Amino acid sequence: MKLLTTTGTFREQFENRYPIYQRIFSGLLTQIANLVEQHSWPVFAAITLWCGRSRLSGQLYRNLGHDELYTFYIAQAASIHKLLILSRTVDLHPPLTYLFARFSMAIFGASAWACRAPSALAFVATTALIFSFLKRITSALYGLIAVLFLWSFPYVYSAPVARPYSWILCFTALMLVGWYREAEEIGPHPIALLAVWLGGFGLLLSHVLGVLPFAAVVGAELLRVRSTRKYDWLLCAALLTPFVSVISYIPLIKHQSALLFTPIYHVTALRVLSVYWEPLRFVVTPVLLIVVLAVDHGSNRTEDARTDQRSPMANLPFAFLLLVLFLLPLAIAGIFARTGTAFFDRYGVVMLIPAAITPALTLASAARRQRSYAVIVALIMVVLIHLNSSGIAWLLQQSSIIAPSAVASRLLYIVAAPPLPEVLNLPVVPAYLEHQSAAAPVVSSLDAIEPNLALVAGTGLTFLELDGSQDDRLAQRLVLLTDRVAASTIAHDTLFENYGELKKVFPIRGDVQPYCFFLSNHQQFLVLGKYQHPQGWLLRKLEMDGAQLRIVARYPNTLEERDIYEVTISANPCTMPQ
Repeated sequence: MKLLTTTGTFREQFENRYPIYQRIFSGLLTQIANLVEQHSWPVFAAITLWCGRSRLSGQLYRNLGHDELYTFYIAQAASIHKLLILSRTVDLHPPLTYLFARFSMAIFGASAWACRAPSALAFVATTALIFSFLKRITSALYGLIAVLFLWSFPYVYSAPVARPYSWILCFTALMLVGWYREAEEIGPHPIALLAVWLGGFGLLLSHVLGVLPFAAVVGAELLRVRSTRKYDWLLCAALLTPFVSVISYIPLIKHQSALLFTPIYHVTALRVLSVYWEPLRFVVTPVLLIVVLAVDHGSNRTEDARTDQRSPMANLPFAFLLLVLFLLPLAIAGIFARTGTAFFDRYGVVMLIPAAITPALTLASAARRQRSYAVIVALIMVVLIHLNSSGIAWLLQQSSIIAPSAVASRLLYIVAAPPLPEVLNLPVVPAYLEHQSAAAPVVSSLDAIEPNLALVAGTGLTFLELDGSQDDRLAQRLVLLTDRVAASTIAHDTLFENYGELKKVFPIRGDVQPYCFFLSNHQQFLVLGKYQHPQGWLLRKLEMDGAQLRIVARYPNTLEERDIYEVTISANPCTMPQ
């Protein structure tokens, strides 16, 4: 093919100009690498501000969820003594998270933002610790890649949730960084020892599951001692003294109740596999690139073997620690499977630390002499973070233009691979309710539908959420119904059975009533619920008892249950002869 404005084919021109293009591109990559190395912390701050704005800002101001309201109320206890009592009798967690939230709200006022701020800061502190760690043992460029991995994982949307999990992540990172520096460098390091000590106390006082990453660090130190035959008594003291914190677990164990958890939330192989796949599917492209570089490095190794010995991944205790942290969700799943406890991916959050560190260290080992590869990976991850947040709508539109929908959907796998298909054994929604839900109008206020009728929450999740976010007028209409037999036989979940007792310690404005007592006084009422909710028994119980259900509207401003049902009772089933 001839070009109109030049002589020679396009291929000939490209071959002639390729060296120029290569030098320009290589020079640009070198400049970016030099910028990161020379101004590492300002670059880290810029990345943090950009990622935080795109991924955290919208999460800080929304209404507090069910579990977060526990933190919100306990943190506002009348005294520290009362806070400690509530933490071991109501929520059954060590007290540190509530103390952080209390301190934040004492400064900024009692609000959703102030309650969540400590958890958001804990996640940012985790990224800073990982960046500082990798900057010290490799270079700032690889530290930045690990940080970008952390921001790429979907957990970032749960990072500001006012619960202990971001603190578990932060204190695990603090222990890891402190232990590595103290164990691998000659001479005692007071700051490293302090990091180990504080990280140990923080882990054990944040959540009972903090015992597991704490034990992983202790195990790595024992392996180091066995392989080197050198004891670091100061490090041993820094590791062992926080263990006194487990004394605070005794009241938690004594107050454990025999609750039933819906089988849908129980441990399954697919749920455990999803814990690992969900973070990975958003970084498939950079991970595959790193794997290709690592394989190429392994097959074309020309450097002296001593190079690999200097790699942190060649350090057996450190590699052991990363592996154990990565496998902790499996250990937690095994424990919860035996006890029949609900299992969620946030319980294994510490696996994100090795999931971020390992690719960065692998790339550092595979491309140490060629920083351009690291810059390319970092740029790819920046693009992916943008596309998976604010750029996803644009990407969907453009992909549908350039290719048929079936092809475009597969092209998008380079941005985010598909999630694992999970088949839930949910109850079948009656056809008439499906039609009514599809045709129901959307309302922005719950008072728009029959404001004089009682409003019953389908589950305790919605009850506590509405009670904490709505005005007094609606709270006076709000009711949660309890029936242990119905909850255990229909939903196989009794998590909300003690909410009548919860009203005695939390400033709950809504009412909690037994199912039969409420029906004896109300022949018509509203229910904000979801027929298929795993923990919701009420709508199915009403249908079984002959009540007439009609979906009259949808309310989109709650987290889980959004259908507004008008319920009519012709005869109280509790007084009918059996």
